[in-house]
Amino acid sequence: MTMRNILGIAAQLGALLILGGGLATGAPAGTAETAAAPDHDSPEAELASFHLPEGFQAELFASEADGVVKPVQIQWDSRGRLWVIGSQTYPQIKPGEEPNDKVLILEDPERTGHVQKVSVFADGFMIPTGLEVDGDAAGCYIGEGTKLWHLRDISGSGHAEQREIVVRGFGTGDNHQNLNSFLWSPEGDLMFCQGLHSYARVETRYGIAKLDQAGLWRLDPRAVRLSSFWGSAADPQNPWGWVFTDGGEPLVVAGNNGGVYYPVPEMIAGHDDRRAGNIWVNARGRKSSGPDIVGTAHFPPEWQGVMLDGGYINNAVWSLKIEDDGAGFRAKDLPPLITSGHRSFRPVDLKIGPDGAAYIADWYNPIIGHYQASFRDPNRDKTHGRIWRVTYKGRPLADQKPLADAPIEQLFDCLKSPERWTRYQAKRVLASRPSNQVAAIRRWLRQLDDSEPETDRALIEALGVLESHDLVEPELLRRLVKAKLPEARAHAAGAIVRWMPELPADFDAVATLTDLAHDEVPRVRLCAIVAAANIPSPESIVVALSAAEQPRDRFIDSALHQAVVALKPQWEPLLPKAETLGWKPEWIQFLAKNGDALVPLNFGPASDARTLAMMRTAAAKPVGKLRATPEYVQKLAGEARTKGDAKRGGTIFHRPELSCTGCHSVEGQGGNIGPPLDAVGSAQPMEFIIGAVLEPQREVKEGYEAVEVTLKDGRMMQGYRQRETPSELTIRDVAQQKEVALQKSEIVSTKEIGSLMPGGLLDNLSRQDLGDLFRYLSELGKPVEKHD
Repeated sequence: MTMRNILGIAAQLGALLILGGGLATGAPAGTAETAAAPDHDSPEAELASFHLPEGFQAELFASEADGVVKPVQIQWDSRGRLWVIGSQTYPQIKPGEEPNDKVLILEDPERTGHVQKVSVFADGFMIPTGLEVDGDAAGCYIGEGTKLWHLRDISGSGHAEQREIVVRGFGTGDNHQNLNSFLWSPEGDLMFCQGLHSYARVETRYGIAKLDQAGLWRLDPRAVRLSSFWGSAADPQNPWGWVFTDGGEPLVVAGNNGGVYYPVPEMIAGHDDRRAGNIWVNARGRKSSGPDIVGTAHFPPEWQGVMLDGGYINNAVWSLKIEDDGAGFRAKDLPPLITSGHRSFRPVDLKIGPDGAAYIADWYNPIIGHYQASFRDPNRDKTHGRIWRVTYKGRPLADQKPLADAPIEQLFDCLKSPERWTRYQAKRVLASRPSNQVAAIRRWLRQLDDSEPETDRALIEALGVLESHDLVEPELLRRLVKAKLPEARAHAAGAIVRWMPELPADFDAVATLTDLAHDEVPRVRLCAIVAAANIPSPESIVVALSAAEQPRDRFIDSALHQAVVALKPQWEPLLPKAETLGWKPEWIQFLAKNGDALVPLNFGPASDARTLAMMRTAAAKPVGKLRATPEYVQKLAGEARTKGDAKRGGTIFHRPELSCTGCHSVEGQGGNIGPPLDAVGSAQPMEFIIGAVLEPQREVKEGYEAVEVTLKDGRMMQGYRQRETPSELTIRDVAQQKEVALQKSEIVSTKEIGSLMPGGLLDNLSRQDLGDLFRYLSELGKPVEKHD
């Protein structure tokens, strides 16, 4: 994936930020950095910097004046209250200091547009990074360091009187990457993420749940069963944000390397770490977090189904159109919901509220990382935080009532609501009710007419309610596999796996999955492959192989590869009698190819010879004549700010002798060896940019350290470690621009070389050239100021 490397300038600039770091889109324009006005930190000054599409308006819902400081995640409960976690402790506790980060509950019962009551539900935490609320609105789950907490108010006091550690043992190698982005799945599982430096060993009643590096978690809260997926240094290196489509399909956004991901092809027990990849068209490395999808009558029709995503690096809220792309999806840019020229506007989470407005958690900070500034930097903001509310002028607010105490039949009917908030909260309340009461949904289901167009969606929602209680309902599965809506058939495949041990004898799970694996819609076939791969039996590989004969794309190919890897213990012993079993020759070839060898991933065309030759010299020339001493960097930065010409700097950047564009792109133009530079100026201070360019080896981003491998046949390769087993090393070869699996028995030596960008690239530039170039780089990603 083109955003994953450190070759050249931006690789050194991609320090992890509060949610993993980031580069994003943005025109190469901006204004010189100037001293802040006296009221720069006021909500009024920040609000004045917002630019929204015509018809939308923003207003302040809550701020530091209400006790909301450094919000990290927000969630609505079934009573229409907004829960908030934040951290003044970040990035590091001071010696002798006691952490006291809080869980807040915000209420606006009269819908004034501003919080009217703030309660402290719990305190005493140290950098909490994940929050989700119980269906009855009386408790919540909190992710804090190594621990997953469950807090409950058992007396109605409004405060957490009971605290329980559900499980512990999560990795804390980097508090930017701790367990985060909590969200209930359509099936009632708690979904969350972890980042690159997390190595988790979580003890459960079923054994140790393990996840190394960047990956995804799924917790069944009733059984307290943990499942993990992904897990490697592959993209996204810091997933930070879940959202589910109206069809119940998960999407994950990336807080480090940027992009949007559809994880279903790899959600297979026993998978390896190869992935279908980024689905955000022209993502250009934009890093984001905390998405939500519009599904409310308050927004205009053209905004329905749009994903809103917190572009915290670029001081923007992105708007993305989610489209079908074969078995998966693609995400395309729409006009942003918000852009801002205020460098402290950091939208990290977004939720559509019960009134249909978009509520945005603004972490508010001019410094958002920990590599480009000291932990004790006085410019780190510790006192501000905002929740913004965006509405559409002239359209009535949604009239969604609190559901926590609603009668159960009313909750069933809410599953048919056109409002996403109502459907989500109704399912959460039903998940919290006693199972013997929820079982009445079977009677409600029998009243639904399959000929009605909305029935299929209601069946999907009802399936999730039953799954959250483990109430097996084979008749519902039979209806779903015959439903007209493809999403209904796809969900049936997943439920078959979940309920398989308790399905009656007359329900042939393998035959049903085989039928779904031949469905006319590719996403249904994909879900059938994933479902079969999660059933460890020889019959499962036959389901997957039969699906391989149908039309395929990168999503199905990824799932097929994962299925072959995961089911190898089942199919490998049967290979000697494959012909007797009726296995087709092409099936056997497919198993041989995918069971042992790496499936090549195309990362784009190879770079020009000059660029490759330049990179080969990196290890031999780590520094040049120009050194990044503090005095030199400070003086050069001052000259660039006051005298630098950004337009001329762009011309210097494109000079052939520097080979910048051979590795990096801006606005989609240039090479794809290094990360896009579309927003390096928004992500990093100028001093950091100067130091990283002059001395590339001083700030080699984690996960992108290059290696030079010498083979017995005399070949030499340079690339980035992707994964390693006792017998095999896989690197992303920079010359071929693809992954290459190398047998360790063929390797003579492996040398760590850090960055592949050589020092001294700028040695022959004049002082004015240097100032112009760094002025240009420092303005990439900063929005153009608009004037009425």
